[in-house]
Amino acid sequence: MSAAPTDNRSTLIKWLLPIAILAIAIVAFIVLMKSKPQAPSRPISEKVWSVQTIAAQAGTHQPSLVLYGKVESPRMTRVTAAVTAFVEEVHTDEGKIIAPDQLLIQLDDSDARLLVDQRQADVDNYLAQIEAEKVRHQTDLKALKIEKNLLQLSLKTVRRYENLIKRKVSSQEQLDSARQAYQQQSLSLTQRERDIADHPNRLAQLESQLKRAQSLLQAANLDLQRTQIKAPFDGRVASLSVAPGDRVRAGDALIGLYSQKRLEVRAQIPNRVLPKLRQNNQDDAAIAQGSIDGQLLNLTLDRIAAEVNGGRAGVDALFRINSDTYLPEPGRSLAIEVQLPAEENLIALPPQSLYGLDRVYRVTSEGRLEAVKVERIGDSNETGKPQVLVRSNTISAGDRIITTQLPNAISGLRVKDISINTDTAAAGTGNE
Repeated sequence: MSAAPTDNRSTLIKWLLPIAILAIAIVAFIVLMKSKPQAPSRPISEKVWSVQTIAAQAGTHQPSLVLYGKVESPRMTRVTAAVTAFVEEVHTDEGKIIAPDQLLIQLDDSDARLLVDQRQADVDNYLAQIEAEKVRHQTDLKALKIEKNLLQLSLKTVRRYENLIKRKVSSQEQLDSARQAYQQQSLSLTQRERDIADHPNRLAQLESQLKRAQSLLQAANLDLQRTQIKAPFDGRVASLSVAPGDRVRAGDALIGLYSQKRLEVRAQIPNRVLPKLRQNNQDDAAIAQGSIDGQLLNLTLDRIAAEVNGGRAGVDALFRINSDTYLPEPGRSLAIEVQLPAEENLIALPPQSLYGLDRVYRVTSEGRLEAVKVERIGDSNETGKPQVLVRSNTISAGDRIITTQLPNAISGLRVKDISINTDTAAAGTGNE
C-alpha cells in the first residue's frame, strides 16, 4: 500500500524540476536586462536644407518660345508617267538643281509618234470628205437647174402627145412613153432637191467627226509631248525612281521635285500660346530664328494650319524661311525660337526655380517652403542667361523664390536661405 504514493511523488518531482529551472532562468534574464546601463538619448533635430533664392519682381518682358520643327515644302511634286513606254534617257540625278522647262527624262516616243500619224490621217480624211461634200453640193445646185429644164421639156412633150391623140395623129403608146419620161424626170428632180436639202446635215456630221478626230490628234500630240519630262519650276531633285531601259506604265512615279523658293518649317504650337500667336500674326508676323549646320535661319510666321491631326496637343504653324544663301533639305529637324509679344506682370526666374510645369517654391518668414502654382508664359534671354517667365497672382514683390533644385521639395520643408547672407556680405563690402 505504501509503494503507490512514493511513485506519484517521484513523477511530480520530475515534472516540477524543469519548470522551476526555466522560471529561474527567465527571472535571471529579466533582472540582467533591467540592470543593463542605458545610453543617454539624443534630442531629435529637424534637418535644415541650404538653398539659394531670388527676390520676385514683376515687370514687362518679351517671352520667347522654343519649338521643334521640320523643314518641308508645299511645292513637293511627284512626277508620274502619262504613257506606257521605255525610259530612253535620264538627264539629271538626285540632289541636282533644275531650271524651268529643263528636260529631265526622255521616254521612248516611237509608239506616240505612230499614234499621232494615225490621228493625223483621220483628220486629213475628214477634211477631204468635207471638201468633197462641198463640191457635190455645188454640182447638185447646177444639176438642179438642168433637171428643172428637163422636167419642163418632158411636160411639154406629154402635152404635145395629148393634143396629137385628140387629133388622132399619135398613138397611145407614144403618150404613155412621154408620161413615163416625165415621171422619171420628176423623181430625179425630187431626189436632187432632197440631196441639196440634206447637205447641211451631211456637212455637220462630217464636221463633228472632224472635231473628234482633231481632239484625238491633240491627245496624241499631248502624249507625244509627255514623253519628255520637263521641270515645272525652279527647284531641286528630291528622288529619282527610274533609269534608262526601265519600262514604265501610266501612273508610275518617275521623279520627285521640290521648289527651293517655298521652303518652310512646320512646328507644333502649344494651345496655351496659340491665341497670342494668332493675335500677333494679325497685327505683325511673328519672327523666329533657327540653326542648321551652324547656319542661322531667319523665319517668319506665314500661316497656321487649318486642321489638327489626331493625337496632337496643338496646332501646326508654318514659318517661311527668309534665306537666299543656305536652303536646308526637306525632312530635316531643327529647334526654333519664336519671339512672342511683350507682356506685363511677368516674373523672370532661373530655370532651376521651376518644378514640373507650373510650380515654384517661396520661403516663408518661418523659414519653410511653400508651393505656389504659376502660369508659364515662355522663356527669355534678355540678361544673356536663360530665364523662365511666369505669372502668378499669389506672388508679391520681394517674395523669395528658391533657385535650388531640391530632390525632395515639399511644402513645409525647413530651409536656410544662404543667398540673403551672401547678398548682405556683398552689400557690406561695397559700402566699406
